[in-house]
Amino acid sequence: MAAYALAAGRDGVAPDAVSAGACALDCFLRGAGDPLLHAQQLLAQRPTFAEGYVLQMAFAVAAKEPASLALLEETLLTAGRARVSWDARSRAHLAAAHAWLGREPALAAERYAAILREWPHDVLALRLAQSCYFFLGQTAALREVVDLVWHSWREEMPGFQYVLALAAFACAENGDAARALELARRALAIDPDFPAAIHAVAHALFESGEHARGALWLREQRPHWAVNSRMSGHNAWHLAMFEHESGNATRALSILDRHLLPPSPIAIGDAADGTALLWRLQLDGVDPGDRWGRLSDFWAAHSVPGFWGLLDVHAAIAFNAAGHVDRARAHAVAIERCANGSTTAAELARVALSAVRAIGDFAAGDWIAAAARLRPLLFSAAQLGGSHAQHEIFARMLRYAQVRCHEGETVAA
Repeated sequence: MAAYALAAGRDGVAPDAVSAGACALDCFLRGAGDPLLHAQQLLAQRPTFAEGYVLQMAFAVAAKEPASLALLEETLLTAGRARVSWDARSRAHLAAAHAWLGREPALAAERYAAILREWPHDVLALRLAQSCYFFLGQTAALREVVDLVWHSWREEMPGFQYVLALAAFACAENGDAARALELARRALAIDPDFPAAIHAVAHALFESGEHARGALWLREQRPHWAVNSRMSGHNAWHLAMFEHESGNATRALSILDRHLLPPSPIAIGDAADGTALLWRLQLDGVDPGDRWGRLSDFWAAHSVPGFWGLLDVHAAIAFNAAGHVDRARAHAVAIERCANGSTTAAELARVALSAVRAIGDFAAGDWIAAAARLRPLLFSAAQLGGSHAQHEIFARMLRYAQVRCHEGETVAA
């Protein structure tokens, strides 16, 4: 398979291992099924198979959540005990994973990009390079890593649909919605059951402001993304965003309850999406009911301040919106500790701290202070990582605060 090194017939690699690895990789790149389960089954059968460890490391890196660091560390330790025979490309993946585990995401991104220069058909490295740059908020680099490999691919090559979907997402985030739609639809023509490509279309339509069209399209595509998929919750969030922006707040709230806040334990990605959606709905006058308490409890149990600014922001929103002042204060203090120093992590924590303080002022109704903190965030929020759709919440909060400031001036006059 062209996407990594899992090609049937390779010397010393049994066909069943090739098949299991290819299945894990396909699930991961499409955003469907349970790729980690496939990788674990593969390693149970072939405990010295280097590419099985590479896949498992990849899933831990791409998760971009604190809990996955334990999986990554255990994978590296197990691989070290298993007498694995690493080839040059596997060693390169190993080095990148070590950088991620060492909390050096920029170095990890550089190492994945270096793999692409040497092996341009390694779509796993392409996916992980984009993931690291997305974490860092380096939007232009999403497209630059695609450009590294684009001319090495042809339409008829196995795995090209993955490249199309990754290129589509990069174009959407870099303001080229028309090109993003074209590329994503080419990917879906090859494989309609492709939640990651559907996700790229959602980003393109959001960037274009085509909310009604986006809601209609995602409803039509529901059979292809509302399945056993790690992206089902996030694509549901996009649908809810489109519904809300189209004036259908009731539908958006229903999606929140069905897909992002189910009775089962919430995943951290769903918690972030649920927090962002409920905050938008509340700002537009929707009664949040008792939902903030549950989200606050989740973040109190799972938040790791300083790991990723984007998660820190969502935790701060939930704590403040729930009225859990002590949690909000402790969260801000923890991020402030992370912000001390001259490391890249400290620098990013300082941006997160500005956002968290702005949220605190906003929740307290100090509209003047909130607006003053929010204005510079419109330019620095990208450093928190994430997408334009996620950063848009700061502009929305600023507009809200400015209206309240103006109303206060009117009353005072």
